[in-house]
Amino acid sequence: MITVRLFGMTKMLAGNQGTLSLNLVNGRRVKDLVGVLETGYPAIGELIQKKKVLVSVNQEIAHEDTTIQDGDEVALLPPFAGGASAGC
Repeated sequence: MITVRLFGMTKMLAGNQGTLSLNLVNGRRVKDLVGVLETGYPAIGELIQKKKVLVSVNQEIAHEDTTIQDGDEVALLPPFAGGASAGC
């Protein structure tokens, strides 16, 4: 079982759940996780496919072939803005 942390629009698309617990039975890579998400949460899967949401594993941006182990921290990262402008 993999726990995926959700933020911003991904949290909203999952019914305001902060985390999802997903069972990866057909593999342990990010692309397998995306396949499970596309089945249960098609709008989130589409955002990942369009590269509008990034997947991180253990606080590192992950690629489709990145391996996920039990206990890894997995998060879906929507675009965000912030920080100080140059004029501040």
